[in-house]
Amino acid sequence: MNTKTKALLIPIAAFAVTVTGAQAFNSEVLEKAGLSGEQISAFEQAHELRKEGDKEAARDVIVEAGIGIDTMHAVREAMQTHRKEMKSEMHTAIENEDYEAFLEAVAGSPLSDIITTEDDFARFVEAHTLRVEGEHQAAREIMEDLGFEPKERDGKGHRMHRGMHDGEKGYRG
Repeated sequence: MNTKTKALLIPIAAFAVTVTGAQAFNSEVLEKAGLSGEQISAFEQAHELRKEGDKEAARDVIVEAGIGIDTMHAVREAMQTHRKEMKSEMHTAIENEDYEAFLEAVAGSPLSDIITTEDDFARFVEAHTLRVEGEHQAAREIMEDLGFEPKERDGKGHRMHRGMHDGEKGYRG
């Protein structure tokens, strides 16, 4: 691969490495995006290299696997679809107070590390109900007690849009 082509792929590879770090890593999503086994392995390897702080090696692995702009678009779309499905399944599980369905819906996400027992889930459902009823402070207290970190504010009172979708344990409070 010539230097010019490699230079053009650097932003693509950087996005690929960022995607793997921002999501709970999910090979199934990559399969749905149409990636080959070799490309999925490259994402896994790049993810580990990125966690170790070696961004250049992570980028090189992505580039060498032949992952280009079309592949990145397919990955992004598959991840968005996965997030929407997960959110819908999670919402249904909360509404039905179905702990087992909730566990399936959040498997591999940051929520699976926070809501680990049926008691946690019952409190999570209670916080959801309180929030729907407009009892935001009471819901916030339960969420903080469960281990969620409050959303940061931008100094003007607006919540910054960071949180679980960014792989963190934030919540909208």
